[in-house]
Amino acid sequence: MPLADKIVELRKKQGWSQIDLADRLDVSRQSVSKWEMAQAVPELDKIIKMSELFAVTTDYLLKDDAPAPEPGDAPPPPPEEPPRPAPEPETPPGPAPAAPKKRRRWILAAVFLFSVFAVCVYTVLFLTGAVSYTSVRTTSTPPPLKEAVTEETVSDPDAVEDGMTEYVYEGESVTAGGFDEATLAALEAEYAPYGLTCDEERHWYLDGERIRVFTDVLTTNGESLTGGDFHGTLRTFSGDGFIDVRAVRDYEHCDDEGHGTLLYLESCDVRLDGEHWEEHHAGHHEEEHHG
Repeated sequence: MPLADKIVELRKKQGWSQIDLADRLDVSRQSVSKWEMAQAVPELDKIIKMSELFAVTTDYLLKDDAPAPEPGDAPPPPPEEPPRPAPEPETPPGPAPAAPKKRRRWILAAVFLFSVFAVCVYTVLFLTGAVSYTSVRTTSTPPPLKEAVTEETVSDPDAVEDGMTEYVYEGESVTAGGFDEATLAALEAEYAPYGLTCDEERHWYLDGERIRVFTDVLTTNGESLTGGDFHGTLRTFSGDGFIDVRAVRDYEHCDDEGHGTLLYLESCDVRLDGEHWEEHHAGHHEEEHHG
């Protein structure tokens, strides 16, 4: 039996969810999901920890042809380490010799002159416009990812501000709409098992970390989002958070609504401004789905 199937079987015998196992191993729920889907292999220290949690040997976890453990067949406890002798107290070092007064005066004078020079340079640059502060906050939905749109975008006037927005691409046209309170509550229930939550101010979080851009491609014809030939449904959110998150779906197996089955959510681990996010996301999408 492969390692991925063994992890699923042993976890369910314990009555644990993926989140329960992730907490005991000090990893994310997404890591456990990837292990069980054979998309990644646990590190050696995680395998040793799982052997202790599941009361099996590491050989059983790592070898496909290893026999199933018998009831009560647990790996032997690690040998106790002999008590270590208490360290001898160290002799505190004596005070460092003081620098000559004349040398210290020269050092203080150099630091003061450098500080004055730095303040002057910064003031000149600020007054000439070379240094300025730019505050960028995305409070509305991001622009459509297609480059060619010939029909006017239609927005839902009842959409919740700063909530999710759904785009439907059909040929050269795109339609956008938000969600009312009831539908948005159902949406929260759909994403909650995967670590995505929303507070009363319509700020979205992944595992407690505030989201800046969220993207979920519900249906797709397999074309690039930015190539102009994409047909499908895209659900997105833009706010003033700190991470970019995307949903990973299995388009070979669809749910009752015809959307690809949601596998997990992952953070792109990028903190880009609005001008560069579209280019990054397009390249990331191409690598994941068309690589």
